[in-house]
Amino acid sequence: MEAVFIGVANRVAYTPDKPTAENWMSVQTTVYFTIEEAFKGVGGTALILNLDPCGYRFNEGERYLVYAHRNPNNNELDVRVGHTRTRPLSEATEDLQYIRGLAQAEPGSRVFGKVLQHTQKLREQPYAPESLQDIKVTLQGNTQRYEVVSDSEGKFEFKRIPAGTYRLRAALPAYLSYEEQRLDLIGRECAPVDVHASRRALIAGRVLDANGKPINSVPISLVPADATVEQILAEKPGWILTYTIRDGRFRFTQLEPGRYLLVINRTQSAASRGSTVSRVLPLLFYPGVTDLGEATVIVVGENDEPREYIFQLTIHQ
Repeated sequence: MEAVFIGVANRVAYTPDKPTAENWMSVQTTVYFTIEEAFKGVGGTALILNLDPCGYRFNEGERYLVYAHRNPNNNELDVRVGHTRTRPLSEATEDLQYIRGLAQAEPGSRVFGKVLQHTQKLREQPYAPESLQDIKVTLQGNTQRYEVVSDSEGKFEFKRIPAGTYRLRAALPAYLSYEEQRLDLIGRECAPVDVHASRRALIAGRVLDANGKPINSVPISLVPADATVEQILAEKPGWILTYTIRDGRFRFTQLEPGRYLLVINRTQSAASRGSTVSRVLPLLFYPGVTDLGEATVIVVGENDEPREYIFQLTIHQ
């Protein structure tokens, strides 16, 4: 973590300036901070964070304890949603106690965090990660191995860890995946690190025209198959929306078990932001039909292997 500070989000600006549930994945956010107390990596009294759609969602006027890392793509400070211990100051008591007590802390480092499960819940937007209890977490390095189990709130903690390089691992159920993390501890320090587990289940595929040629920038929504007809066709709720990218590919990840529908041009606003080709397309359901009654329901199980879903259209580009 390259920067840690307490600050007030004085102003939060969006581009475009009116984010919605449907266009959020294209929204860029600029947050203007007044720094009240700096612990690491920042100086002065003000800071600007430029965040992409995966950035942490700050509320204007609220005070935060911010943990920021350096984005390797542009070398700017970044705060990623779901992958940071950044939180409102009112919820950061435990972190602040440790940070301010480092000078009197016992020898070695303290490594602490939570085991969190990320699941795309269509009826909860934005959705919050779920804490996982009774998960074995290990810290291994310097010929040493330490082991703890997450508590009822998903929390884990290692104390008095000598300086060195370590690997943080978690024993998760087979339907979850996560990225193993490396920690370089330099001695008496606070090392907050969360385990972010995501469901492996996904729905991915391509949109092709009548000649098998991929179509890019086509809006595709993922909708629960048990929703009412009105909910499926209405402008709201937003459900989850994405646009096909290179080679006509689309992808919905971290899905909970359930029954789903794929819908092209579910709303007029989404269609208007798509490609020239997508704007002339009607409302379509997978695998390329206009009648909801003929749509194929995609069933996602807990341990299903991924497969590709081809949205075959009858148009020619």
